[in-house]
Amino acid sequence: MLLQSERGSWRSAGGMRNRSRSHCKVLPPMARTPSANADSVSITSSESTSSDDDEIITTTIKTGTTVFGAKKEIACDAKVIYEFGGPVGVSVLMMGFPVLMAYLFICLAANSGRLENPLQLEFWEQGLPTIIPTKRAVVIYISFTVFQYITAATMPGIKVLGLPVPSLGGKQLEYLCNGIATWYLDLLLVAALQSSGWFPITTVVDNIGPIMSVAMIWAIIVTIGTYVVGRVFGRTHRMSGSVPYDLFMGAVLNPRIGNVDLKMWSEIRIPWKILFFISLSAAVKDHEINIGRDLQAGVTPEVWSFFGGFIEMNEIKTSAPLLFMLLAHFLYVNACMKGEECIPTTWDIFYEKWGYMLIFWNLAGVPFSYCYSTLYLLHRSHMNDPIHHSKMYTSFMFMILLAAYYVWDTANSQKNRFRMQQRGTFVERNTFPQLPWGTIRNPTYIKTKHGNKLLTGGWWGVARKIHYTADLVMALSWGLITGFDSLIPYFYVGFFTAVLIHRVGRDHVHCKEKYGADFDEYCRQVPYIFIPFVV
Repeated sequence: MLLQSERGSWRSAGGMRNRSRSHCKVLPPMARTPSANADSVSITSSESTSSDDDEIITTTIKTGTTVFGAKKEIACDAKVIYEFGGPVGVSVLMMGFPVLMAYLFICLAANSGRLENPLQLEFWEQGLPTIIPTKRAVVIYISFTVFQYITAATMPGIKVLGLPVPSLGGKQLEYLCNGIATWYLDLLLVAALQSSGWFPITTVVDNIGPIMSVAMIWAIIVTIGTYVVGRVFGRTHRMSGSVPYDLFMGAVLNPRIGNVDLKMWSEIRIPWKILFFISLSAAVKDHEINIGRDLQAGVTPEVWSFFGGFIEMNEIKTSAPLLFMLLAHFLYVNACMKGEECIPTTWDIFYEKWGYMLIFWNLAGVPFSYCYSTLYLLHRSHMNDPIHHSKMYTSFMFMILLAAYYVWDTANSQKNRFRMQQRGTFVERNTFPQLPWGTIRNPTYIKTKHGNKLLTGGWWGVARKIHYTADLVMALSWGLITGFDSLIPYFYVGFFTAVLIHRVGRDHVHCKEKYGADFDEYCRQVPYIFIPFVV
């Protein structure tokens, strides 16, 4: 049943939803009315009963924290904080994101990557036909989404427990991690469809505009539907009382259909796979374009032979920059699939609710805006003006990408495996590739009064947000491989930088409130945020 992991709903003592009447950005937590089958904790800063104390003790045992830590977790989980400018700010974001994506896509598709005046009616008259949804686009996107749900629900994989959820009395939800199996099945299926001619992979990039529009519309439908279902069935959590803000941040914490956690599923199964298949589609399209030009010029393509002639194929004619993007997106999606067991311990899964912020960005924003470099490179090829770099520059970009990926992959592995080790949920896996130093065998850490441990070993002794640094370097490389004729391929790194700056500030405030003097000591031991000796 949808939202089956939620229990009860947040309400004020009088039964009415609590609204802040001040201009303070921190809203008071709403007390919770337990239902007959509730297994959650109810506590506010102003109300505490003996049953609340019993729940705190239970939560303490389940989470492995101190009583002090359990109270902190419950209070933090219940407190509503206005981010992104509050209701007005998020309303602007919800209306602005689809328009911005449409604008940038039209600039790429119809204006060779040049930024045009969006206030000109002619711009939209010429560009809108390229993104109007079609029946084919609906079938492609919805079929892919349904298939990803079916494989997530049915294919074999390991089961891991997430972090203890304060609103569920410290309960640890179970997650089926079969991403790697579904990923390999996807690749086999795409290869079969391509070789059989039933669904050439180039169909994706040929219909990219309409598919993007379908994704945006679907994301908005899912956002509204989740909000309504959560309200109707009383599954809401940490509500602000502002409809726009709760739509954006979400009403439901752990939405599930059957054994599939929709929040984790939408975060890794949809966006990164689509992004990769867009780049794969563009790479194959570029290959076909270049082969066609060679044939028109009377040049016979070289044939590569493998296994004594058992397998033969034309030489790959895809440009080096597009191969770079294909590798970059393969590394990202493969990392998500091979290390899926680490995802349940992340902040998005543990704390963030499933609203427009996560739904729209995962179902539409990530796959159809992080692909701008790929689409720009393919457009330049279409115009017979492909991007070329020197062998030295291209080789340097590949080295930067791989080095940054190594730091990003191993840093994330170290952090999340450390969390799992502390909870007794760590599972040793052999999914490809398992990089050296992905697990710290004897980590150093700070034991806090809260009860949690702050990792100071491995990459996390170098900088507090070293994984963000590596992520930003990869994002920058996605732009640099396209050259400097258009700003649009740099949208990703610009947007991502703004997101990470917000996250760093939010995390610092949260950790300072949660750990107090222990966090000060952590900052003393690991003084740099992004780059050692710099910042």
